[in-house]
Parts: sequence; C-alpha cells; structure tokens
Amino acid sequence: MFGKGHDFHGKKISPMQVAILILLRRRPMYGYEVLTELRQWFEGAWTPQTGSIYPALKRLDEHGLVVSEKRDETDYYHITEAGNRWVLEALAMSPRDIKLMTRYFELIGIAADDVIRMDTGRPGPFAQMFEDEGADADERRRKLEAARERIARHLAEIDRELRKLEDEGREEGRDDRDR
Repeated sequence: MFGKGHDFHGKKISPMQVAILILLRRRPMYGYEVLTELRQWFEGAWTPQTGSIYPALKRLDEHGLVVSEKRDETDYYHITEAGNRWVLEALAMSPRDIKLMTRYFELIGIAADDVIRMDTGRPGPFAQMFEDEGADADERRRKLEAARERIARHLAEIDRELRKLEDEGREEGRDDRDR
C-alpha cells in the first residue's frame, strides 16, 4: 500500500481519497463535513481545500467506491460495499507497514516537539494545548477531545502489545515446563 501507491482495478487512488474512504466508513457525510473532518485530523500538517475534496469525491464515485444520495438538496456520500472491501483489503495487506509508519511519524512528531521546545524556549504543540487560555472555549475543547482520542488509541495499542507479550510469556513458561 505505501511503497506501491494505491490502486483500485488499475485506477490510481490518492492518499486523500484513501483518507476520505476511511472517514466515510464511520458514517455518511456531505462534502463540507468531509473537508472539516480532514482538516481536524491533519491540523497543523495539511489543510485540504474545498477545490480538492469535491473532485476527489467525484472520482471515488466514478470508481464505484462511494455513492452520493440527495437529502434536502445536499449530496451525502456513502462508502459502497466495494469501497469498504477495498479499504479493508488494502489495510490488511500491510499491517506491518502501517504500524511502522505510525510509529515512525509519532517518533518524528515527538522529536519535532522537543526541537521546538529547545530552539524557542516555548512549549511544543502538545503542551500548548493546555496553555492556550486565550483560545475560544469550543476550539480548545475540540482540540483537547481530539488529543484525548489520540491518546486513547495509543493506550489501546499499548494494552494490546502488553497482552501479546504476556501471552507469549505464558507460552514460553509452558514450553519450559514441558521440557
């Protein structure tokens, strides 16, 4: 998936389109909702533009990966069965790559946070979240909720890894007793 790019039956799928499909697996959305969700997820790293979202949705529709439905004069986009299957297959093909890239970028983010703190004497982005008292309360709440969600995902991954290690330790103990 990462090294070879994204492909659906010979049609190129951009990283932004993959992100859109992943978001639409959660719930149907209209275009501006997709844009808002992407901006929240990639805040500070990338700002998707309205002019790129709608053509991406149109191409996904042409590929049969999403379908639109009119509700109150608004097009809502749903991931299709083929789109859902493609996302799951693409993700299943490279779980090690995904884990590697996730950890790599987390490490880079931590290093960047440390560099910002060392070079400027100011707290990094994560710490700024707790110190930005001048921010709008709703915006601050949204940022804190997003941070809590990211931390919860990391904690869940840590729990899975710990359980895996504990299971492996029990297996080794049984093997030692059997010898």
